Amino acid sequence: MSHRFQKGMFIYPWDIATTGIKQVIEDFKEVGCNTLVVNSSYHQGRFLHPQKQDFHYVNQSAISFKPNLTRYKRLKPFVHQDMVDQNILAQAREHCEQSGMDFVTWWVGLHNSSLGRQNPDLCIQNIWGNRYTYALCPSQPEVRHYVAALFEDTLDTVKPHRIITESIAFLPMKHGEHHELILLDLGKSSEWLLSLCFCDACSQNAENEGIDTVKVQQLVQQLVQERLDCDLGSLEEDAYELSHLMLEYPELYNYQQARMNSVTQLVNDLSTIARKYGVGFDYIPSSTPFPANQSFFEGVSLQQTAKVVDRFMALGYSTPESTQHTLRTVSSFTPGRANSLALSLHAQINASKDSLLSHIQATSSWDVDAIYYYNYGLLNKRRWSWIKEANEFADQIRQSHEEKKVAKCE
Repeated sequence: MSHRFQKGMFIYPWDIATTGIKQVIEDFKEVGCNTLVVNSSYHQGRFLHPQKQDFHYVNQSAISFKPNLTRYKRLKPFVHQDMVDQNILAQAREHCEQSGMDFVTWWVGLHNSSLGRQNPDLCIQNIWGNRYTYALCPSQPEVRHYVAALFEDTLDTVKPHRIITESIAFLPMKHGEHHELILLDLGKSSEWLLSLCFCDACSQNAENEGIDTVKVQQLVQQLVQERLDCDLGSLEEDAYELSHLMLEYPELYNYQQARMNSVTQLVNDLSTIARKYGVGFDYIPSSTPFPANQSFFEGVSLQQTAKVVDRFMALGYSTPESTQHTLRTVSSFTPGRANSLALSLHAQINASKDSLLSHIQATSSWDVDAIYYYNYGLLNKRRWSWIKEANEFADQIRQSHEEKKVAKCE
């Protein structure tokens, strides 16, 4: 496992296939990146590749390596067979080792529409009985077995130096499904209430902790209906509504704690596997780019998961000020440890190079030993040209941070 300051780029295996791994590594080194972060398990999507003048379609949630099917029970992963046939991930690892590049894999767990549509009974179920088929439920025993099996399969087959995990939690109600139409501005409280899962496994977990699940579900139905009927939208006061609800209704707080316990247990299972293989384990607190202190939306306890993961990966997917706040939040739960930071080159987040540099400036106050940029295949030449200066600036900040730590110890 590498302990150097990592500057990396997220990349999809199909981009390696079309560009060639040798060219990819040359491109990475040209802009000062020393870490390849290749996806091994992903969801569906459509991707614009501006430099290739192409849309790339991914029509199923699938993995990019050959699975060991003896590990699995009811749920078995879909496979990008063309990536397996070309042996893309093994090639990437081999060339990284030859060139001195760190080899990291980025891995999506429960966000899986392909398996969800086939197995709706294993998906999140809201207060009305609707199933969110893009979101496997982390409380379901079959899902937990699948996630642990896929995680170990990835470490055993792909053999990364580090794994970055995404969507190991309850995905929220609002997720941008195909042609998702919501005419009301629901506000944060309604979105959270509609994200609560009442499937049989979640209900049983809550009952085991002495919670009257029927009473909680009826309460949530009432609260949601009141908010839908009022149609007030997002107000300044809405920022306090969630804390108000959990203070006024202890049963809501208790139900939230039960779902957080479920996520923590699953993350702990994966952490045990990562330690077995000697692989670094990064955890993204929220698959949706919420500020880190809103990761509870997905049933994540920062305090509990911090005990079992090596690093949190903070998502700097908003303003530089929000990145600063997110780093402060995750750092408060990991004293004495470094965390990693992901930065998006999305035009709505970073309209200019100066904006990107401002996000990196936010790391100056916190211990960050890895910065990864999203995403190699989705950038045009203009945005790609920013990466070299961003990495040089990150190096300066990291060096200054290390000098301060040395001076403090002397």
